[in-house]
Formats: sequence, structure tokens, C-alpha cells
Amino acid sequence: MSKQGLYIGGEFVSFAEAKKAQPNIQQIASRGSVSGFSSLGSVLPNPDTVLKKMGKDIKAYKDIKCHPVVKGCLRRRKAAVKAKAWRIVQDQASEQVTEHINNIFKKLQINKITGGMFDATFFGYQPCEITWGHADGAWLPVNIQAMPVDWYFFDAQNQLRFKDKNAGQEGLLLDPRKYLVPTQDATYENPYGEPDAALVFWATAFLQGGLEFWVRFTEKYGSPWVIGKYGNNYDEAKQETLLNNLYAMVQDAVAVIPDNSQIQIIEAAGKSASADVYEKFLMYCRSEINIALLGQNQTTEAEANRASSTAGSEVTADIADGDCEMTAEQFQLLIDWIVDYNWGGPSPQFEYFEDSNGGIEQADRDAKLFSAGARFSNQYYAREYGFQEGDLLPPLEQVPTDPSFAEQTHTFRPVAQNFAEVTVPTLEQAAADPLNDMVNRLRRVVQSAKGFENIQDAVLAEFSEMDSTEMVKVMQLAMTLAELEGRAEVTDE
Repeated sequence: MSKQGLYIGGEFVSFAEAKKAQPNIQQIASRGSVSGFSSLGSVLPNPDTVLKKMGKDIKAYKDIKCHPVVKGCLRRRKAAVKAKAWRIVQDQASEQVTEHINNIFKKLQINKITGGMFDATFFGYQPCEITWGHADGAWLPVNIQAMPVDWYFFDAQNQLRFKDKNAGQEGLLLDPRKYLVPTQDATYENPYGEPDAALVFWATAFLQGGLEFWVRFTEKYGSPWVIGKYGNNYDEAKQETLLNNLYAMVQDAVAVIPDNSQIQIIEAAGKSASADVYEKFLMYCRSEINIALLGQNQTTEAEANRASSTAGSEVTADIADGDCEMTAEQFQLLIDWIVDYNWGGPSPQFEYFEDSNGGIEQADRDAKLFSAGARFSNQYYAREYGFQEGDLLPPLEQVPTDPSFAEQTHTFRPVAQNFAEVTVPTLEQAAADPLNDMVNRLRRVVQSAKGFENIQDAVLAEFSEMDSTEMVKVMQLAMTLAELEGRAEVTDE
């Protein structure tokens, strides 16, 4: 039986061989096919190790989020993302679609939405429900609201489900394009993501407990002990009275006691080392939280110097870029849905960018580029430094002239001047007295030289008494004056 196939490039290829060249589009590894996997229906438990060991759900992370140290670190990271400048780039989309997307995003509360999405870094995932509405002939996102994470879970197919009271244990499978779900380092094995809360949970718990013990220790040993001695004839009633008097003395520094009683005040000496142990432990816990959430603890510790704080800020900037990338992916997904619902075709791109707005570093860079010969347009200065329309004047060569000048028969021409003649008197006037002689000698050397190539030898002969360092400065000045004088002569001709 002959094989069925085709001749391709003079070579016979059977259909069986051709099929082998096609990719396998079937998923082989899944939770339903792997040996030994069992799940409770559609519920995929959160594999977070901290939650599993405690036997708790993600609500436990909400409690530590309110701790001052944790809250401060999160606010710092969230502020870095909110402060990032963003824009809609046309890319391959049409101008009309790009304009529509720009108008839609201007009406959205981007700051609020970004802050809600950012919580995915702490909890691992953050469902954000989209409220769609039809306006101006298009389907638009009217509102995007971050919802409580403990209301949702993932199923065995990594699909997000809502704990609907009428859906039972299976939960309610959510409609596509109804939720934005930013996640931090989510995988097929763990769609819940990697929460930063797991990194700081125990440090925060120990910090809270250690602070409580430290307060007790301070109350016990922070103030001196007042000890009262009573005689043998004191019954329990008199002892109680003496104790109350001592308590009043500690509170108000005033007490009335019998004349045969003795009062002794003893300082809690030798307990400072124990107090240091509590303080070091609390500082360690706080440092662990800062490192986990900010990537460093230099900018939050009192003993950090400027160099270490600067290095710490750079590490934090890298983490902020990662947070921005997470939110940018969700905004881009939203744009794709809007375009697909309404117009179709390529979508414009959402991106964050550095808005220096006249930063010192960029100003220094632009100054160096200008010295090297680069020239920037007014549009560049307005975009990069935040100038408003009308703040910048056009370059001199572009300043429009009065049309009446064009009707005049006489053309204005500036009087040509020798640059050296104009510059040397200015230098002489600005220079100190010790430099006057050098300037005059340089002027004579430059004017008497027969050519540009002879100036160097003439200057060396004239200033032979100077050392090499000063000679270099003099030579630079001489060459500059000679070059400018040569340009002035060419302009005169």
C-alpha cells in the first residue's frame, strides 16, 4: 500500500510525518490528571504556609496591616506607585481610539484604583470589580472597586470564585471581564500569589507581644520602689493602711504615715541590661519588617548615614518599579477589553514613565549635553520641566520681524568687530592685578604671531618661567583667543 503525502521541494513527505511536526495543543499536566491530588470540590485552598500552620484564613493578614510599622512601609510603597506619571501611547492603534481611551482614563479615579490594586502585594491577590456602563455610544468602565480578598477564592482550574451565600461551597463562578485581579508572583500551582504579609506576620506578632512585655517591664522597674517597714504591733488593717499611703505617695508624692513606720526608696539598679534586651528585640523585629516590605532598613533607622540611606532608596525604587509593572498590566488589560467591546483592532498602550519635572539630575545632564553642542526645543523644555504655554520665548533666529522693516530700502547690518579687541579689554578689567601683565603679554604674542601654528612656540618662549601646570592654563587661553580672533577675521571678510 502506497503512502499518502506530498512532494515538497522535490522530497516526498507523508501525511503521518507532517502531523508529527504540528505542536501538541493539549495540556498534559493538570490537577485533574496528576496522581495523588485531591481537592474539596471546586475549592482550591490557599497554599500559604503561614496560614496553613495557624489554621486561619487570609483575615489574619488584615489584623497586622494596621500595625504602625507595617502601615508606614505600605504607605511608602503605595505612594511611590501613585506618584508615578502615566500616559496612553498610541502604538499601532488609531488616533481616534487613542483619544477615546485618553478621555475614558481621565474620568477614572486612577489614584484610588491604583491604591486598591497595590494591596495585591500584601495579600498576594486583590480582586477589583468593574462596573460597566453604556454612555456616548460605547461600553465604558464606570467604576473599579477593590473588594475584600476574603470574599473570594480560586478553584481547581485557577478561576476566581465569589463566596455567594446562595452558591454553597462551590462558590459563584465570576463572569469574564468583570474583575481585574492583580497578583504578585502568581503561578499555576499557587494562583493566590506570594503575599508580603507572610514575610512580616511573625515579626509583627512578636513586635506587638514584645512591646507589651516592655511596657510591663518599664512600669515595674522604670520607677523607684517605695518600701515601708512596720512594727510588730501592726495588724492587717494597719498594714493595709500603710500600703494605701505608700500607693498614694507613689502617685502624688504625698503620704501620711505613723511616726513609728519607716519608709525606704530603692532604685531599680542593674536592670538597664534587661531593658536593652527588649529594645534590641523590638528593633530587630522592626528591621525585619522594613527589609521585607522595602528591601532595606537604611532609610528608617536612626544610625543610618546619608550614603546608606541613598543606597536604600535605590533598592526601594526597584521594588516600586515592580509594583508599577503589576498595576500597568491590569490597566492594559482593561484597555484591551474596552477596545474589543467597542471598536476592535489594535489597542493603545498604558505605560508609566519618569516625569522629572525639572529634576536636578536631568538639569545637570542637559547642561552637559548643551555644552557638548546639543540644542533642545521649547517643546522639550515644556514637557520635561513643566513650563506652561507662553513661558518660553522662541529662539532669536525665529523671532518674527515687523513687516514694515521689509519695505525699507536700507538693510541693517551689524558693525563687524574684532573679537579679540572686544574680549581682551573685558578680561583685563575683570582680572586681578597679577593677571594684567599675563593678559598683555598674551595679546602681544597672539598679535605678533605669523600663523596659528607658531603661537605655541611663542607662548612657551614668552612664559618659560612658569611651571607646567600654569603653562597649560596659559596655553589654553592663548589658543582660545587665537581661534576666536581668526573667526572674527573670517566674519569681517
